[in-house]
Amino acid sequence: MKKYLTYLLILPPALLCIIAVIFSHQKKQPSTDNIKASTEFDRHAWLLTQGWNAELLNSRAVTIPFEFDNIDYQTYANLQIQQRLPLENYAGKRGVLYTYQLENSPLYAELLTADGILIGAQCYLPEESITLDMQGKEFKIN
Repeated sequence: MKKYLTYLLILPPALLCIIAVIFSHQKKQPSTDNIKASTEFDRHAWLLTQGWNAELLNSRAVTIPFEFDNIDYQTYANLQIQQRLPLENYAGKRGVLYTYQLENSPLYAELLTADGILIGAQCYLPEESITLDMQGKEFKIN
């Protein structure tokens, strides 16, 4: 009887510890909600989190379309959904598009911001019209 009481007291906490260890080691999807991008420091820091060092080439004001009705806009919008960036929440609003040359790569990156928040990002090769994610991999609508 004493053995059963010992097991009864030790087993539940041990199981809770095992479960906690298992869940703490699961890979979590990093949150990309409201990534601050109001300064060059913020944008450069975010590019570094994606594995890129970059040089700002230019920036320009843009208006985000109300509808993503052509295939290029739809592909771009789907990429932002996959990357958990809130592009669609800013339809019809003004933003700023920043273009960067990625160091040690033929790729360029575009970061789209609105209200100081990163709302879109992609990599691309200037001579090709292929949508790439921020790791430089081709993105296709499934």
